Amino acid sequence: MYSKGNTCGIVGISLYFPDTVRTYKDISQMSNIPEDVILNKFGINQVYVPAEKDQPSDMAVWAAKDCLKKTGIDPEEIDLIIYFGENYSDYQVFSIAPKVIGEIGAVNAWGYDMECKCGSFVVVMDQAKKYMNTEEKINTVMVVAGYRNIDKVNYEDTSVSFLYNLSCAGAAAIIKKGHDKHVVLENENMANGKFAESVVVPGGGSKIPLNSKNILDKNLQYFKLNDPKSFREDLGKVTLDNLVKVTKSACIKSGLTVKDIDFACPLHMKVSAHRQLLQNLNIPEEKSLYLSDYGHTGQLDGIISLKVAEDQGLIKEGDIIAMIAMGFGYQWNAGIVRW
Repeated sequence: MYSKGNTCGIVGISLYFPDTVRTYKDISQMSNIPEDVILNKFGINQVYVPAEKDQPSDMAVWAAKDCLKKTGIDPEEIDLIIYFGENYSDYQVFSIAPKVIGEIGAVNAWGYDMECKCGSFVVVMDQAKKYMNTEEKINTVMVVAGYRNIDKVNYEDTSVSFLYNLSCAGAAAIIKKGHDKHVVLENENMANGKFAESVVVPGGGSKIPLNSKNILDKNLQYFKLNDPKSFREDLGKVTLDNLVKVTKSACIKSGLTVKDIDFACPLHMKVSAHRQLLQNLNIPEEKSLYLSDYGHTGQLDGIISLKVAEDQGLIKEGDIIAMIAMGFGYQWNAGIVRW
């Protein structure tokens, strides 16, 4: 039976970024979109570009090892590892959680991969907490991810210009039962299946397998926007409202209201949308983090925001933090953390 009785808090967070960046000037040249639009409208200062060594599983492992080192936690203490990264990874049909278990020596852990697209960090924190509140033997959970969907962006296709912010990173966090700092509270999620196939990479799946005849076809290798008119008009009408709804609901489930939010960590979106979301929630812009120097690392935006906000002294003990995300599908997610 699920119980909310146990406090579950984030013990530590570690991040990994590749050595190479792509600036707004680079993206402007690749896309033929003016520099000021990339910088000031899209909100991109730079994104991280992976080298060959920066595979999703390896970036996850490197972040996991760093998190263990910084927190001083013995890997044998970990009971569960949940990988929350994108399903585009090193190989097709590949589970990364077991690799992380082996690489870090978490001999007493079991693990699995989950995905809720760019809302995954919100959802995985909730899953970790619920496992610890339902399974007596699960006391320490590591959540870990790697992301390099930047590989799948065609900068010559302006219909997917909203994906020009895609970046690359690895991240890990350790959550413990009974830890009374950085406490994971409640979350809320909603979805609309109308947009389930709105954005896809057409080739490489069971529907359109890649073969010697089509493997060089860019239309199959990169993100494709299906029905751009509906995506921009119909989705645009509901997205900000849905983000506000899940944020308010997550607050209520946590015994709070949006007025109690001290800091907001939305995923990276264009500048105008970021500002409008904060305005709709009555949150001052200075009480949020905008990821212009990191780009959009999909599932990792939330965990990066928490770590960067902590490192920059933007959040303090006891602050109520709203993690706000959305992802292809289409899904909207919000989670609350008491720092």
